[in-house]
Amino acid sequence: MTRVKFELPADDLARATAFYRDVFGWSAQRLPFDYVLVDTGGDPVDVQDADGGISPRTEFVQGPVLIVDVVSIDDVARKVLEAGGEVLNAKERVGDYGYSQYVKDSEGSVLCLWEPVADGSAAT
Repeated sequence: MTRVKFELPADDLARATAFYRDVFGWSAQRLPFDYVLVDTGGDPVDVQDADGGISPRTEFVQGPVLIVDVVSIDDVARKVLEAGGEVLNAKERVGDYGYSQYVKDSEGSVLCLWEPVADGSAAT
């Protein structure tokens, strides 16, 4: 079964984190790089099981993005291309957590493929 999470772009991570905490009661945990994990239920953030994240706005992340957990980014990226989608960047290592790669579906929606590191200690 595929798990789907979300990523919200922000120009100011601290301001966006405060917004979602104050408006919706989400809890947040800043990672050692520019990324904030969130728990939408307000519980302490479980780095291995967060609901989503807040990221800096980038070339690919201009609006909300769905993050799709996959077993192999390489296999899924190939399927994206075969199905009429587009690969937007190279697969990137994200700290000790895993790998990500942005793609567009056949309709132009941006998705983030997420592959945890093999030892299972990865989180989005």
